[in-house]
Amino acid sequence: MKRYAILLVTIAGLTLSGCLASSLHPFYKMKDKIFDKALVGNWIDTDSSLWVIRANTMSEGFMSNKPDRPDSTYSITYYESKDAVTYLQGTLFILNGQRYVDFFPSPDADHCSSDMTAFHHVPVHTLARMQFKQDTAMFFWFGEEWLNDLFENNRIRINHETVNASADYERHILTAETGDLQKFILKYMNDEKTTGEIENAFASGEETDAHVFLKLFPYDGPVPETK
Repeated sequence: MKRYAILLVTIAGLTLSGCLASSLHPFYKMKDKIFDKALVGNWIDTDSSLWVIRANTMSEGFMSNKPDRPDSTYSITYYESKDAVTYLQGTLFILNGQRYVDFFPSPDADHCSSDMTAFHHVPVHTLARMQFKQDTAMFFWFGEEWLNDLFENNRIRINHETVNASADYERHILTAETGDLQKFILKYMNDEKTTGEIENAFASGEETDAHVFLKLFPYDGPVPETK
């Protein structure tokens, strides 16, 4: 049986503080998906962790002579170290002129150490605004702290479940359908304050407390072998 894992912390070890806003359903619709070959390659972040990003392809059919073509999703292998590997699927999409990446655990990878562990975990989607700046790929993940604050101050109404992440900490998992998630993105992820934080992060390269900001730089060194 295929094994799945929930993205509880920061995508398995981004060495970042806090968690990410997460959803049971995708943040994108099929019509929103795009493909950019500039994202394909080997990358390294400021913590010296490696990111290997490859394009997933779609066959034109058994009888077609055409080569396989990108299907607008990416296979992402994240190496916190050679022995700590995370497999993700990334979907690049555009909403209201802005680029986002929906991250999801790869359904074909073994994320859990045992079947019993896998039975008790649920895969979730996380969302990042993305931008290229010269040869740097930048990602701004929407933080769970920010999402929790919206709920605690009764600023939003959207389907969700509240779960106990630990004895003294609750987290909110979005359960709304994609259409409602996109309304949420347009209203709250693009409000003046959040947009200002995003633009400042992209312009200055500085991290923010309530969200997760990551910069990837081209990498031409060795990459660990995976099973």
